[in-house]
Amino acid sequence: MANAKYVLAGLLFTSIAFGLGTCAIVTPFEGLMYVFIPSAGFAALLTLFFGVVCFFISTQRIAKHHSTFSALRLFSIKYHRLYVGSRRLREMRGTFKNPRDAQERLLRDIIEQNKDTDYGRRFKLGEIATLDDFRNKHPLCDYDQYENFVKRVSKGEKNVMTTEKVTRLVTTSGTTGKSKLIPQDEYFVDKMFSTIEALQQELFPNFNPLQSMLKVHANGAIRRGEGGVAICPATALEPFMVKNFDMYTPPGAGQLIGSLQEAFYIDLLFALRDKDLGSALILFTPTIVALTQFLEENWRDLVKDIAEGSINADLKLNPEIRDSLQKSLGSGDPQRAKEVEYECEKGSDGIMKRLWPHMEFISTIDIAGLRTSLANSVAKGITIHCSMYPSSEGCPLGINFWPFEEGPAEYVLNPPLLIYEFIKEDDMDKPNPSTYFIDEVEAGQRYELVLSQRYGIYRFRFGDVIEVSGFYQNCPKVRVLYRKASLLNLVGEKVDQIVVKEAVMSALTKWQGLVSLLNYCVAESIMIPDEGDILV
Repeated sequence: MANAKYVLAGLLFTSIAFGLGTCAIVTPFEGLMYVFIPSAGFAALLTLFFGVVCFFISTQRIAKHHSTFSALRLFSIKYHRLYVGSRRLREMRGTFKNPRDAQERLLRDIIEQNKDTDYGRRFKLGEIATLDDFRNKHPLCDYDQYENFVKRVSKGEKNVMTTEKVTRLVTTSGTTGKSKLIPQDEYFVDKMFSTIEALQQELFPNFNPLQSMLKVHANGAIRRGEGGVAICPATALEPFMVKNFDMYTPPGAGQLIGSLQEAFYIDLLFALRDKDLGSALILFTPTIVALTQFLEENWRDLVKDIAEGSINADLKLNPEIRDSLQKSLGSGDPQRAKEVEYECEKGSDGIMKRLWPHMEFISTIDIAGLRTSLANSVAKGITIHCSMYPSSEGCPLGINFWPFEEGPAEYVLNPPLLIYEFIKEDDMDKPNPSTYFIDEVEAGQRYELVLSQRYGIYRFRFGDVIEVSGFYQNCPKVRVLYRKASLLNLVGEKVDQIVVKEAVMSALTKWQGLVSLLNYCVAESIMIPDEGDILV
């Protein structure tokens, strides 16, 4: 059913367009000549365009709290992102038949761009013309090679590692040792998400681009280097970055909350008031578990705030953020509050689809192997799309084109973005192992991944171990196995997280009916503090 508000807006705009069009053509001497006024003509066309867009919006599922202006703004932002993302997706797909050629082109672009930087001159990048040259002339590296260069970047020096504008140093998770700083710009992650969104628009035809997306986010701390460069996690947001977040819920101010508990409350408050929510972006599957547990514990307070149009006074929010969110929240919605209360009283099974019946998918990353259990519990009826292979060193390393397939996610590598090399798993501990390029790997083999990218990181051993599961056209598909530093290797047994998980699952099968698993983790033992790091 058409939304009357936007139909009326469309009629108003088209009426104004007709009037402007009439004014655009005048006859100063009746019957003798016509004069076209360009400014009035342009205004007529622009107003007519707004009218057509309003008629289109009236046929779409869109959150009812939008005004006509905010709906037009959402339309322009969302469809521009889809256009840009579709272009990047086409570029990526165009490299799948001959990924080696795409890698050669990317290397030439990077060398041409960075050969005259301080790093480029020191390591003679200008003498490198091909991937084979690259492999032969530039050493494999760990972070120690880059640390002093990165320190100079943090002090504001230019042309140290790259000619690209470096506006932030992204902190890694530290799973392979101490946290590292990787040069980037602040829009790197946003570009990545626009590509994923374009793919999801293809994969989920029932998803309406104008439906809101729940973005669950607790903002990471941002500090500044001596030169003003931001030092922060890859997903950290600054106020100027959230001004165009109309497609997400909560609105921009809600994305700046740093405390996880406060962020969960605001995320759910704004999401629950919108029954027409179409999707969710929740970075990791354990966060989905934590979010639904938080809902189970706090739904009564949330229902009260939805009914009254209020924000819980106990939340420790920055006053400016609270004021902005209160303005966005508007008046209360007692009817929606009753709907939420009714569904929450039923329990958590299938709760997300019951609260948001039009939700098509959750975009996430499943390192913990929770996808199947979530699909059979709180997210029943919603596709869990493990959309990308993430890494602070270069993201996305790969994209998952098959969200409906069961089992571990497979990712197609991204030849236009990153240069990949592969070290066989058996060779990882050798002092100078051989590497293989993207066209030299074999299906079924395990490799340590090596990356090179535009921001001055070359042949970097960042610690991920993958399995080549097959090929999409001629481009490798990979499954992520483990990080080298997470390997239990006391006497050469090399037990990874997959083996640990399979052992736990096997034990549960044998003990069926006797025990149940709530959760588990692998952690350093504190039982033997003086005997080194033992994992239990």
